[in-house]
Amino acid sequence: MNQQEINQVLDEMEKKAEKDIEVVFNKRLKAILAQMLEMHRKFGKNGEASWTDVNKYNRFNQEMKLIAQQLNADYKAVIKLIRESEERLYIERYLMMAYLLQESSGEEMGFKIPSVQVIQAAITNPVEFLTLPKVFEAHRNDIIRRLNIEIAQSLQAGESYTDMAIRIENAMGWTRKKAILVARTEGGRVRSQADLAVEERASKTARLTKVWMSSIDTRVRKSHRKLDGQKADEDGYFHYGKWKSKAPRLWGVASMDIQCRCHTIYMVNGKLPEYRRGKDYMDDTYQKKLAGRIDAYMEDMGLTYKQAFNKAYTEVKPPSITVPFVTYDDWRKQFTGEG
Repeated sequence: MNQQEINQVLDEMEKKAEKDIEVVFNKRLKAILAQMLEMHRKFGKNGEASWTDVNKYNRFNQEMKLIAQQLNADYKAVIKLIRESEERLYIERYLMMAYLLQESSGEEMGFKIPSVQVIQAAITNPVEFLTLPKVFEAHRNDIIRRLNIEIAQSLQAGESYTDMAIRIENAMGWTRKKAILVARTEGGRVRSQADLAVEERASKTARLTKVWMSSIDTRVRKSHRKLDGQKADEDGYFHYGKWKSKAPRLWGVASMDIQCRCHTIYMVNGKLPEYRRGKDYMDDTYQKKLAGRIDAYMEDMGLTYKQAFNKAYTEVKPPSITVPFVTYDDWRKQFTGEG
């Protein structure tokens, strides 16, 4: 196991949560479209409703009130999904990183499974107006207002049900994307909080240093590309301009945090931790060669830290070793009571 593999596992967990959110909004889209089709059938002529027909006897407001009630329930479900995902992300990140740092270093670091109180404190955004209920209250109000406008304008323009459906699909697609963006940003923030908790515990036993690792695609913002490969200062902070942060997504600045896909890479006693059966990834010669090649690829070839890391990792091989090996699943049982 290494840090890249841990990131991949957690990325898949986040994708699962995003798919669950999509299901909630897709179901609501189908329900709204069915409601509008019935409205056209019930109040329209020749299968098409007019503003006059639907607005008569307060019918329009009644239809919009029903949509608002349904969306209220949907957003409560989305908040529950995200919170459950955050709890899983925090626990798994904490335990996987604890396992990796402790077993690779050979040091007993005294890790314990986080309490419910610790987890809840970590997943709750410290900025009141950025908590999930506050954020999604604004999102819910926005989509209700937008649907109200789109449906009213469609009726006033005398559009067909098909044209109205396109308007509704676009509006619902917009709010679904915003919800997934929130889930992605908050999930990343929780992962960083877990890292800091592990760092605090492990640093009492071993010397920890950390490096900022940006993603390798063209969507990386300029500030994070500049941060790539930066080592944290002696107090554990990364710096960009007038701002500082101990981990990705913890700057407290929207332009630096939202949809950030960067990671922190930890080194234990100056070495990149990795733990596998039959291989000594903490061997001094291997670690020096790996670090030297990473630095060379970044300096000579202009690669990002992640690109240089991946390229060097495939080329530099650790020596074999025969020592007792503990799998992550077996190590985890001491905290979960499994087995």
